[in-house]
Amino acid sequence: MPLRKRTEDDPRALCAHLYPDDGVDPREDKRRGARYDRKPDRKIRQLCKQAARTLQLALGALPAADALVGVAVREVIPAPNAGRLFVVITVPDPRRQQEVAAIVERYGGKLRAGVAAAITRRRAPELTFEVIVEGGDRD
Repeated sequence: MPLRKRTEDDPRALCAHLYPDDGVDPREDKRRGARYDRKPDRKIRQLCKQAARTLQLALGALPAADALVGVAVREVIPAPNAGRLFVVITVPDPRRQQEVAAIVERYGGKLRAGVAAAITRRRAPELTFEVIVEGGDRD
């Protein structure tokens, strides 16, 4: 039986069409599906709620607490995982937004220390803050 030589037309015919999985390692695709398709972990949600409660109390205990009247922690989101938390803080008055952002930035280390004391983890999560006006939507 004669050996059939591969011509240049055969590989080109296979590459003529693009498919959604082109260029993706099949092993990575399986891991990605298992890792990204599931809902957020219960422990991460628990950590975010605990951090939100602690931050609300810690904001009231800061030396600049008079300027933080009416300020509330709206939500805490893992960004992208539990090693960094994204904290959304609301202010009732748009004129105080810059002032509150400066206070939160100045006392960010104390707020992180408060969260570290309240949770039981090896490392305290980094905190990233965004101050928005109450009733306004995040961008």
